Amino acid sequence: MSYLPCELHCHSNHGESNFSVSELLQKSADDHLALIAITDKNTTDGFAELDDSVTPSIKGMECATPYGSLLALGIDSAVDTSNTTPDNIDSVIQELRGNGTVVGISHPFDENGAWKFNLRNHRNIDFIEVWHGAFTFANAENDRALAMWTELLDKGCHIACTYGRDWKNDENSGHFGCTYLDIDGEINQHNALKALRMGKSVASTGVKFFFRVHQKGVTYTIGETLKKGSSVFSFFTDLHSREKNSGAEEVEYQTIKLITNGGVCVMETAVSERHIHINLKNNHWYRAELWGKVDGEKKLLAVTSPIYTA
Repeated sequence: MSYLPCELHCHSNHGESNFSVSELLQKSADDHLALIAITDKNTTDGFAELDDSVTPSIKGMECATPYGSLLALGIDSAVDTSNTTPDNIDSVIQELRGNGTVVGISHPFDENGAWKFNLRNHRNIDFIEVWHGAFTFANAENDRALAMWTELLDKGCHIACTYGRDWKNDENSGHFGCTYLDIDGEINQHNALKALRMGKSVASTGVKFFFRVHQKGVTYTIGETLKKGSSVFSFFTDLHSREKNSGAEEVEYQTIKLITNGGVCVMETAVSERHIHINLKNNHWYRAELWGKVDGEKKLLAVTSPIYTA
């Protein structure tokens, strides 16, 4: 398998959605999603109704508090959030990870659930939902989440990026993206969480976009760590992978950017480019971004999790 479209933030009628679990699974299959995560707020009542023969699923929960929300993926039972405070969030996350749970920050700047925790050790975060909801292409919430992620990468954190539809209703008018996961082997919870934990993810408006790095006869993939020095990046782009999700906007794919520490662009090339040479610096991160125009306005259309140097 190689970078399959997934939706990692879904709700059912056990929480705040109009969908039954069976309806959610069927809608996911109809939308050609390879896998979803059911993440009802503070409940796991929907787990018993999951059916991987319709759509493979991750058992998760949105740990919703007055101070923000976490996505806990790969759990067996509900997480008690009643005693979670801004100052004890580190111990809550540490306990979750100790049980093998993959932990992410959901919509950190959403007006109805902004992140207000005093988290000290961001290295315990596996992923951040850098894009959330329908793409309006003028979304300050998403811009701030992307900037937050960049700042944490600069601090040395190895954190993956995800897109979260926060799927609750049968919206048809919006433009919805997906998270591509590099799932190795059978499509199931174990392998999907392994990919996310290893940082093998891409947040996208729909286009399939990823890269590999070749250095001294060895090939590295997104999420891995390599040495500094001369390297060749190979880009893979499928502009029509998720046409079913495309909105009414006129989208033009134009350039690929390679971004590193501080959000600095070290390379920009045409979207048709397949291979570029870059001299990687020590103790840096590098992510790829796909840019284009939406109704004539320049926009970011896909962003990969980074590779790292050490």
